[in-house]
Amino acid sequence: MALLILLFALPVGIAFYQYVGQTMKSAMAEKRQKTAARIADSVVTDYMRQFSQDAYNGHYDADKLDRPETFYSAGFSTVTFEADSVNRSVYLRAEGAYGTPEKPLAKKVLEALVQFQSDLVQYGTMINGPFTVSASNVAYDGGFWTNGSLSVTGANVRFNGGPVVVNGNLSGAASVVIDGDLYYSGTSAGSVTVLGNRYNYIPAVNWPSLDFAYYDAHYTYKSTVDRTIVFNSTNSFTVVGGPTLSIPSNGAIIYCEDCSLTVRGVVSGRVSVVAGGAVGNCSSAAGRVTVSDNLYYVGASSISAGPSQSFAALARNCVRFSKTSANLLAVGTYFVEQGTGNMELSGSNGYRFWLYGVRTQGISISPSNSFSALRSINYDANLRAYPPPGLPEKALLVNWNLH
Repeated sequence: MALLILLFALPVGIAFYQYVGQTMKSAMAEKRQKTAARIADSVVTDYMRQFSQDAYNGHYDADKLDRPETFYSAGFSTVTFEADSVNRSVYLRAEGAYGTPEKPLAKKVLEALVQFQSDLVQYGTMINGPFTVSASNVAYDGGFWTNGSLSVTGANVRFNGGPVVVNGNLSGAASVVIDGDLYYSGTSAGSVTVLGNRYNYIPAVNWPSLDFAYYDAHYTYKSTVDRTIVFNSTNSFTVVGGPTLSIPSNGAIIYCEDCSLTVRGVVSGRVSVVAGGAVGNCSSAAGRVTVSDNLYYVGASSISAGPSQSFAALARNCVRFSKTSANLLAVGTYFVEQGTGNMELSGSNGYRFWLYGVRTQGISISPSNSFSALRSINYDANLRAYPPPGLPEKALLVNWNLH
């Protein structure tokens, strides 16, 4: 009996021992793989942390993206990158290894694509607070974002070609049509008609702030007194009473420190005009950008940004569109950092006003019959692909592959 039991127990014991050994090996191998993956993941996390700290600097600079070989308690990591400032992206290839550099026991490679986007080109209209649409029979293109409740009191109002994002409640009648998705954070979406989906939350969007120290360090032309800038069709701009300067291939920043700029002409490059100054409003002496005559792009697509042409007006206190006894056309992104009601339109009765791009405030009209023949605000989706230089941007992880 003892021999029979021994003959039975011995194979079982050997089999169990082999099973336990194989299980331990598998567990250790899985631990090593997971540790290597975490080490690689920590590299990408470090880049995303860096990008979130600064909306302007270090996104494409090799000295800011470079990382030494990093050692951990159980392994090490290495990373290679490809920065593409034209397409606003950074490709990362992070390798995590369990063990020592001389003899790694397990490796994992994490490939990630980071895309940089500015909120200043994502929506046709952005309002930093509650907003009321009182006009009837109007259409808003390219998305609509309000950092507060949105009230639509006008009839037959339509939102086309993008989401409506409301950080609060939305109120309006059934004649208000959203031809897209609705995101709202409040408790009510009113009676509006939504042709897309309804979501009772909002995607994260922060109201941008301007870093004037960045513009002071990266300008193509800087002034400390009020200036008029005329854009030419030959990749250049002229400072009235001053020089004519070329627009670099990577774009030009025209910076007015504690003063205001007036602009007009044909934009044939990537350009941002920036007006800084103490916090104020449209009555302030500084921090204002005025479009005084037609401002459009060179070529057949004179109202749409392209690979070699885009425009932005970034102002601390005010943006004005002002022209009398004539029609007025303006293109680009128009951003006022301070307050609400600091975007103005003034002209003459019976004339027309067109804006193709992005506006970040409601536009007050004075006198009220200015450009009464037509007022048209249209979104330029090309600004997403071809943003002007110097816009604050955030990093988005758009692709992630672990192998």
